[in-house]
Amino acid sequence: VLVATAVAIDEGFRRCLQFWLLILPIYAHYFYVDKIRYPANQGGPSGAEAREAAFEVLHARYSPIIEWATRHMRGFYLKAAQIMSMRDDFLPETYLKWTRRLQNEAPVVLQGIDARRFVAKELGLSSAGDGDVAEVFIEWEDEPLGSASIGQVFRARLRSTGEQVAVKVQSPGIEDLFRADIRTLKFFTAFALPWAVQNMNAIEKMFSSEFDYTLEQRNMEAIRETLLPKWGGRIRVPKPFPEFSTPRVLCMELLEG
Repeated sequence: VLVATAVAIDEGFRRCLQFWLLILPIYAHYFYVDKIRYPANQGGPSGAEAREAAFEVLHARYSPIIEWATRHMRGFYLKAAQIMSMRDDFLPETYLKWTRRLQNEAPVVLQGIDARRFVAKELGLSSAGDGDVAEVFIEWEDEPLGSASIGQVFRARLRSTGEQVAVKVQSPGIEDLFRADIRTLKFFTAFALPWAVQNMNAIEKMFSSEFDYTLEQRNMEAIRETLLPKWGGRIRVPKPFPEFSTPRVLCMELLEG
């Protein structure tokens, strides 16, 4: 009863449990092949070939399962897959094939009226419950321009100036999910992948400010002030609109390209 209550209340606990139920059997199978069935540096060339063939069987068997789980659970698991796909030496090719696709195929979590309701609430608009953002945006496209692991970007047009803008919207509750996922992965790497513990600590530190869009807004303003006076004729840096931004919504100039 206590476990059922905890799962119902704590989404982070539920995700942690889901992770371990999925990963432990897979990890155990890889461990058996790696350390017991075909230990490294034993059996000569034929042993190395058998070891490699056994791992290829494991990759083919478990890669689709982990891909489905990554897309289903999203959160930091999706971000971790995107990060690992950026180097060829982190993952076997079987895994790299779908992790690379995630760079441009991140699942859309927030769209349509849900996105508008969230933005209206964040900006304190009177019609937040109806998802009406016309008080600020004379145009709003419900289909996201792009989607990433922590949010989506929407095209809109400001009522005040008529300028086209990109509105970056953080998925509700995603920060708590990320932090729970990172704790789970840090624990996993501590015993399964000790060499990755330092990397996980660095990633956790990097994400400590990832969810505060006001910091991103200030950084954008600082870059504009530094670069545009000298290089303004050659480069463009989006102009942020602080009056239409919050820690979870960032409104900026839309640069086509």
